[in-house]
Amino acid sequence: MSNDASRSNRSGTVRRAMRMGARLLVDLFVVTLWVVFLTLLFLTAGWPRWAFYVALLFGVGGYVLITAGWR
Repeated sequence: MSNDASRSNRSGTVRRAMRMGARLLVDLFVVTLWVVFLTLLFLTAGWPRWAFYVALLFGVGGYVLITAGWR
């Protein structure tokens, strides 16, 4: 009986770790795309560097606000 509970706990922990790892990879991918998009946009448009950082912070901050509640 305790063997089944132990196995169930381990599989739940592994499942949770896999979900967290997948979530981190998705977050990394989305933020990387945002940075590349902004970099290319600002380099071609010649806009000031301070505006790049403002757009970067608002974009990443907005993404965090939207996705923070997801479980």
